[in-house]
Formats: sequence, structure tokens, C-alpha cells
Amino acid sequence: MKKTILLLLIIFATMIGYHGLFGNDELEKSKEEKLKEILKNVNLAPDFTLDAMNDSTYTLSEMQGKVVLLNFWATWCGPCRMEIPDFNEIYKEHSDDLEILGISISDTRKALENFVKVFPMDYPVLYGKQRKMDKILRSYGGVYAVPTSVLIGRKGDILKTYPGALLKGHPIYVKFQQDLAAAIKQK
Repeated sequence: MKKTILLLLIIFATMIGYHGLFGNDELEKSKEEKLKEILKNVNLAPDFTLDAMNDSTYTLSEMQGKVVLLNFWATWCGPCRMEIPDFNEIYKEHSDDLEILGISISDTRKALENFVKVFPMDYPVLYGKQRKMDKILRSYGGVYAVPTSVLIGRKGDILKTYPGALLKGHPIYVKFQQDLAAAIKQK
């Protein structure tokens, strides 16, 4: 009797073990596929639409295929002003592959018009009502300081965020140039 119970227990344990090893393949594949689906958009840049000073409207998702540099800035920000000549140069050099969007976090169109008379910006300057700007800033993880720049790849994925000014001669600028070159090279 004891041998029979022991034998039944061994058979039962073997069946459970077999099922545990081989019976969950479909379930595991399903979980893995669902996880991949969830994570595939984790680095996708949040979409937005803003007006530009050139009377155009820019929607980020419509720029897929180009590398995009979002530069969150303000007219009252000294380091932001210092970046503009370097961004103008980068924009001219890479205009076929790169779109730079200067996103003013707090300025009105009139203030921006006056600003660009003194500090010419060769790339699009975007603006919006404060409520909309706050939503965009939150969607990018909270932009707590200006300037902050976000490099977006050709497929719309966030490649890198750079808090602070991107100025020639600083180590972060060298890293930015490398990241930008790699993003442009990627087709």
C-alpha cells in the first residue's frame, strides 16, 4: 500500500513537473509578446502641435524620418541666448537631416518677435499658451530648468536629454555632437 501511494505521488509530481517545464510555453510567449508591445513605445517622444513664428504649425509626429532637437528655452534665460549662434550653425550644417525646434516655455508671440530682432534664430521658434506648454513640459518628464534639449531619432524615439546649455568648448557639447552625428547617420 505504501509503495502504491509512493508510486502515485512520484507519477503525480512528475506530471506536474513536466507541465511546469513544457506546458507554459504558450503562456510565456503570450506574456513576452505583451511585454514587448508595452515597452516598444516607452522611449517614443510625446507628440504635440505648436504654432511657430513663421505662421506654420508643427506636429512632432509628422517629422518622423528626420532627427529632431527640441530646445526648451526662454527669452529671459542667459544661457539660452548663448546657445542660439551654435544652434544656428548646426541647423545650417545639417538642415537636410535635422530639425531644430526652439520651444519657448513662457513667451508670447510679440515678445518672441522682439527677441529675434536682436537674437536671430534660423530655426523654427514655437510657442503656445501657458496651459498647453505646461502639459508639454510635463509630458517630457518635467522640464525643470532652461535650457533643456531633447534629441529625438528618426523613428520618433528619445535618444538623449541634455539639461543645461549646449555650448561649444564644454564636454557636454562634444558628447552632444557625437550623439547628433550617430543619430543622423542612422537611416
